[in-house]
Amino acid sequence: MCGEINENGALNRTGANIFKGKETLYPFLEFLPDDTGRRNVTNQKNSNKTIINRCRAAVVGVGIIMCFLVFRLASLQLINPDENRNTAIKQYTNEITISAKRGTIYDRTMKKLAVSTTVQTVFISPTDIENDEQKELIANGLSEILGVEKSYILERAEKNSRYQIIKKYVEGDEEAAVRSFIEENDLELQVCLEEDTKRYYPYGTLASHVIGSVGAENTGLNGIEYTYNELLAGIDGRAIKGQDALGNELPFEYESYIDAVDGTNIMLTIDYTVQSVLEKYLRQAFEDNNPNAGVRGIIMDVNNGEILAMANYPDYDLNDAMTLSDYYQGLYDAYAANPEKTEEEKNEYKWNLMYEMWKNRTVTELFYPGSTFKMVTAAAALEEGTSSINDTFNCAPGGITIMGQTYHCHTSPHGLETFSEALVNSCNPALIQIGQSLGAEMFFEYFDAFGYTRTTGSDVLGERQAIYYESLTPVDLATASFGQNQKISMLQHVRALAAIANGGYLVTPHLLKGYVDDSGNLINVTETDTSRQVISSDTAEEICKILTNSTKNASVTGYNIVSKTGTTQKLDVPKKEDGTYWMLSSCVSFAPAEDPQVAILIIVDEPTGEKFFGSLLAAPVISNVLSEVLPYLGIAPSDDQSVETHVIDDFRGADAEDAKYTIESMGLECVIRGDGAVVTDQMPRVGSVVSEGGRVVLYTDGYDVEQTVSVPNFTGASPQQVLSTASAYGLNVELNGVFGDDFSCRATSQSIEPGTMVAPGTVITVQFIYNESIE
Repeated sequence: MCGEINENGALNRTGANIFKGKETLYPFLEFLPDDTGRRNVTNQKNSNKTIINRCRAAVVGVGIIMCFLVFRLASLQLINPDENRNTAIKQYTNEITISAKRGTIYDRTMKKLAVSTTVQTVFISPTDIENDEQKELIANGLSEILGVEKSYILERAEKNSRYQIIKKYVEGDEEAAVRSFIEENDLELQVCLEEDTKRYYPYGTLASHVIGSVGAENTGLNGIEYTYNELLAGIDGRAIKGQDALGNELPFEYESYIDAVDGTNIMLTIDYTVQSVLEKYLRQAFEDNNPNAGVRGIIMDVNNGEILAMANYPDYDLNDAMTLSDYYQGLYDAYAANPEKTEEEKNEYKWNLMYEMWKNRTVTELFYPGSTFKMVTAAAALEEGTSSINDTFNCAPGGITIMGQTYHCHTSPHGLETFSEALVNSCNPALIQIGQSLGAEMFFEYFDAFGYTRTTGSDVLGERQAIYYESLTPVDLATASFGQNQKISMLQHVRALAAIANGGYLVTPHLLKGYVDDSGNLINVTETDTSRQVISSDTAEEICKILTNSTKNASVTGYNIVSKTGTTQKLDVPKKEDGTYWMLSSCVSFAPAEDPQVAILIIVDEPTGEKFFGSLLAAPVISNVLSEVLPYLGIAPSDDQSVETHVIDDFRGADAEDAKYTIESMGLECVIRGDGAVVTDQMPRVGSVVSEGGRVVLYTDGYDVEQTVSVPNFTGASPQQVLSTASAYGLNVELNGVFGDDFSCRATSQSIEPGTMVAPGTVITVQFIYNESIE
């Protein structure tokens, strides 16, 4: 050992130091072997480096973290502050949607066609359910009241939530039962009701294809509901309240309320009464003829394009729009009965039927207009002067040949005929000659001018573009002249023909009449553009004059009617089993002839009976409809009625003898039942129409109306025979479909079934038909 220990026991460092250089830093190593000391020095150096490196890494790591935190803080406060604020608000607020009330749809007489009623949504708050016993109580109670599966309610009750919907659109007895259940079991926190709205259609099937329906979210699916959805829907409101993470209200006030903006009320051009009459007789035509492709009709104001009625049959119930109607359900049942059909195929077929049921075929289906189009061909030729009223045509047995194609008349040859006779006779060879004189280029110019090359611009949903030839060969022109090779929609056609009725002006068909404010006033009325004149008023008047009362089966007693029928082969669908073509029967009419106000177009598509001419199927529908619609619209009859009629007043409460004098002064027979002095009842009822020679029965005190007369069967009888028989039975009859003083028609139906017991004086409406076979 170098050095000595002093008296204090410390090492005396004055001695010689054998450590040189760096070793002098570690004097304690003198006690260790030489190689061991060097190793310890090296380890100590490595340990120091590790510590330094770790410190540096920690500093870098902390720096990176600080940079990220600074960046994140800047991002939250500067880059997306609005989005982040909204996210935070959502975490401590509860938002409830306040449904806007959908606007009411009115007809032109202010009848409500579609309304929104207040209903309730029943929901539960699983987080407030105290125990399994209470959960079971709620599931059993709501399942029984609402008809919802218990398992579904229990599944909802397991959610960590305060809002689980059990059933929507609860109203009436169900709503009352739920409220009682809540009160009786003290479940105000666990079971709740939330106000909502539901669409309701007071008249069910009325104008179903026009109005359309709404879906589960109260959004329009089709029809007017879809077309004007944005207008009708309104804007939903919101109610916002503060809550903690468990959904409990916060101790400080946080609440915001935004009112819902209800939808706009609108008025349609549809008239409830006119629509009802049209649908009634379309249904009758369907039942009488069982057409494969249904029946459809349009009634339009020729002067402004307002659609008074538009209907298809079969129809469907707007209040249950997702269920097939009886007709379509029958088609589905027949299809599903096939054991080879899979469930997937059945489901697909069902949805296809659903879409077919919803279609408004007056605009979605194209058809060959046939002879009704001859009005356009004739009007164009007269307007251009390529034909005149004085022209004559020869309808020969051999027909007419154009470039090797021979066309015959649909009936026996007419021989020599005038322009007017050719149009009334609906003579194909004559109309072909009229079309050829006009020429292909000019023909197409008028086809375009009458609006057939484009949709009408109406607000009727689903309107299709016509299919036609722009460049016509002589054969194409020949076929087009009588309406057989261009396919158009009903709406296009009634619009074009209305131009002939109103003096030559093309109007735009439309369903929206205007908006209705909260006071029931009509505002923002749809304007009519009558600036586009297609033909002169003289030409239009000439065509109407030619066709006035030209179709007996479209006649209306007391009125002059302009009519043209059509019967076309459906060349683009598979033929019948016997190899013949399916037919489409149509008829168009304007009324009254002296100053047309309305146009009506009726189609019976693919009738399955023996009759198929438009004059036998579609024309009688027009006669029936206009017989009710014209008086309703206040259109006065002409003075040349062949059978005089009287509208019966209300004599109840009047002196019996005075009432009898009044009735007999009208040329009617009057019978008083009972010995009283005051009339207590009467037959026919107030407003009934009675033909000349009819009978009115007045009842006085002590004498009640008795059903004592059996209704006779008028089928097959002439008008004179019907009047005579009705008089003998003490009944009254209203004659429909009798043309002027031509009594060659026969009764085909009556409003009260034969054998029915009725009171004396009862009015029976009898429909007549002529055996016409013109197109």
